[in-house]
Amino acid sequence: MRKKKSLSPMDIVGPEAMEIHFQEEIMKDILSKLPVRSLLRFRCVSKFWKTLISDHYFNLKHLNYAKNDQDSQKFLICQTDPILSFYSCPFQQTEDVHKLDCSLNYTPLGCKIYSCCDGLVFLIASDGLNAQYLLWNPSTRESILLPRPEFLMRGCMCGLAYDAASDGYKILKIDGNVVNRQVSNEILVLKSGSWKRIGKPSIRPIIPMLSGVASGRDCLAFVHGAFHWLGLSQYYTIFSFDISNEVYGEIPLLERMCNLFKIKYLKYEISVLGGLLCFHSTTNYQGEGTFKLWVMTDYGVKESWTNLYTIRDIDLLSARPKYKFADGELLLSFRYLNRRSLGPIFRTSKGSYFGLWPQCGYSQEGFAYIESLISPKLLT
Repeated sequence: MRKKKSLSPMDIVGPEAMEIHFQEEIMKDILSKLPVRSLLRFRCVSKFWKTLISDHYFNLKHLNYAKNDQDSQKFLICQTDPILSFYSCPFQQTEDVHKLDCSLNYTPLGCKIYSCCDGLVFLIASDGLNAQYLLWNPSTRESILLPRPEFLMRGCMCGLAYDAASDGYKILKIDGNVVNRQVSNEILVLKSGSWKRIGKPSIRPIIPMLSGVASGRDCLAFVHGAFHWLGLSQYYTIFSFDISNEVYGEIPLLERMCNLFKIKYLKYEISVLGGLLCFHSTTNYQGEGTFKLWVMTDYGVKESWTNLYTIRDIDLLSARPKYKFADGELLLSFRYLNRRSLGPIFRTSKGSYFGLWPQCGYSQEGFAYIESLISPKLLT
């Protein structure tokens, strides 16, 4: 019996169709490396281009490239004086500053940015009486209103992250009120469009506020599929919450790191730099401030905590790392005792000022974000 010849894709669809398919894949590969600003203009070229650039899988391809592209890393800042304004610039070209639009149906008095993930920004805008919870893409200017949580946001920490297990985005709200056990921690699954209560651990969360200023210090740090924040039980520790399994965990600090909490006028925070969990603190003694940055080089291993940076400066009130450049240099925001009522000053770890930000009006903390095409409107 003659053996049947197996069919190749070329036999099934024909060489012309395969050629068109390959040309389209090459086009997608080229377009995925272009900035969002250019792609938004290209959507107007034709219906085909609009469909291609709006495709969900193309957006993911573009995002995956942007995560490793230095030119796609941007810095977002919120200026509140004289009016609420948003500005953005590339880390590699700080003079290229752009004012951004964020669609609001009223003029807010203030705004608080909680978290950035995959080019999406979770923020709350308020006019003093009403608050709007927004998910905003500053690159495409698209935004959606989010449902309100059951409990007030006052005294809370929040974070936005992507859950690979469920292929969706989630927002976690950790309540700082340990006295009232009726107030629950909550999580918003964007696909479901509603908040749900989750149990509280016995550990007390530490909400590091800075003189009532919305400084970004109540933002949860996300790494290794979990949110992280400082907690206190019998000792100081880092608490975690896995967003896939919705399970709490704990990561220990070194004893000499715990001893820092005995120092008066201590500012502290958990953050993420270069994919590594960080702990940083600022103390001020007789007018001289000292900033220390610790990095956990092997996630979950207590002994891997390493003191990476120590910076001393006169009148330093607090410092916060914002971004790590490819050469290892850091961008930090500094607040000083002699300008406590003003916003932060942005400088690198080598001391040079960053871009145009020092001469802006009053501003909140800046945030690093990735330029992306991910549409908030398609996530709910």
